[in-house]
Amino acid sequence: MREQPIIMKRLFNTLKYLICSLMILGLAACSSANASGSSSSGRSTLAKDKSSELGYGSSSGVTGATSPQDERAEHSTSNDPLWANKESIKAMIISDLHYTEKEKIDHLAVPGIALSKEITDALIDEVIDRKPDVFIMTGDNTNSGSEKDVTGLVGKLQRIKDAGIPMIITTGNHDYDFMDSDGFENAYFGLLDPIDRDVHSLSYTAMVKDVVFLAMDDQDPVLSTQGKFSPETMEWLKEMLEKYHDYKIIFLSHHNVLYGVSDDTETSNVIHNPELRGLLRDSGVKLAMTGHMHSQYILESDGLWEIMSGMPFAGGHLMGNLAIGDDRLVYYAAPIDFAKYGSSIQKKLNELDIESSVYMSETMSSLLESEGLEGLKKKNVQKLLTNFFQYYQEGTLAEHRDELKKNSLYRDMIKAMWNHNYGPWIKSMIENTKHNGRELEIQF
Repeated sequence: MREQPIIMKRLFNTLKYLICSLMILGLAACSSANASGSSSSGRSTLAKDKSSELGYGSSSGVTGATSPQDERAEHSTSNDPLWANKESIKAMIISDLHYTEKEKIDHLAVPGIALSKEITDALIDEVIDRKPDVFIMTGDNTNSGSEKDVTGLVGKLQRIKDAGIPMIITTGNHDYDFMDSDGFENAYFGLLDPIDRDVHSLSYTAMVKDVVFLAMDDQDPVLSTQGKFSPETMEWLKEMLEKYHDYKIIFLSHHNVLYGVSDDTETSNVIHNPELRGLLRDSGVKLAMTGHMHSQYILESDGLWEIMSGMPFAGGHLMGNLAIGDDRLVYYAAPIDFAKYGSSIQKKLNELDIESSVYMSETMSSLLESEGLEGLKKKNVQKLLTNFFQYYQEGTLAEHRDELKKNSLYRDMIKAMWNHNYGPWIKSMIENTKHNGRELEIQF
């Protein structure tokens, strides 16, 4: 059946968080926001019952799921000897925190944002307890760049600095919503220890032992939310790559380096300097760490790897872990350990995640009905979509490609989503994803 225009508008607004705006959080954590200040109260019981009916569990790993320690044990890189090596550099990495001080905020697309302060406290407690050599944030540190949000976040991050843990923080497009570069510098740079500064941007270098981190400010005033380096910043970058040619170099930015690049096009999430990728490869850079997409994903092109960090407030509530040795590095992503550092919010977070799952399920159901699917076929196509977004969100899409493609309803799923421009993206992701999004090992 065909939906009324208002329903189709609701569907579009919901799904733009998934692909059109490329804010992909996984089916269990994606939906359009409802009225401002909406609450899970009054929906939690229905959500729990509905989630059981649909086969959903908690997307947060909070209730009835594996603990972070159990999940880390499943990843070979988390058991690598580099973690026990006292000489290796240990880093913890997040992106797109979107911290906010607002007490009431739309949360169906990003369920954890309703517990922004509490989740951030839990995350920081874990960082301080584990004492990495450096803590890294790759942009969209706050949800708006407002003075209140930034002041609140910086006050919390000060605890990490006071614990003697160095920090590296880059800019993101949302950091400039209500703040300019001078405001960002005044707010954040007191937490940082830059070695070299680019006078034309907020890009800088930081050094941890013998590893150089290029912390890049990719915000372009003309492209607004998109990323691009000015000619002057590109020259500075070339100088830094030459200066530190004999060091291991990790490239950090908010917008993406490889994701969304093809032979004839670049999507809006990519840093729009076509020469950047070749420059990094020619300079011996093996790894770029980025964000922006709100999804956990890893890809490679001609020896250059990109790790895109997920979003702590949604999806699997992930945090990245990196160990760098003399001749290689290892990485894995695992959920924030709420059992140890956020037990007081476990129940509420689980309810928020389930509420988001159910809302997205209802929205997807309406969309499929608008494309003429009904009954058992609609239910099974929706289940296939659920599986796709779950695998994408948890970084296991590569392992499940054949399972999805061999499903008898695969073509029906793609066709149903095609008219909304989502089919081409889903098809491309299923057929082209090659790597586990949760772990990586690179030889230098």
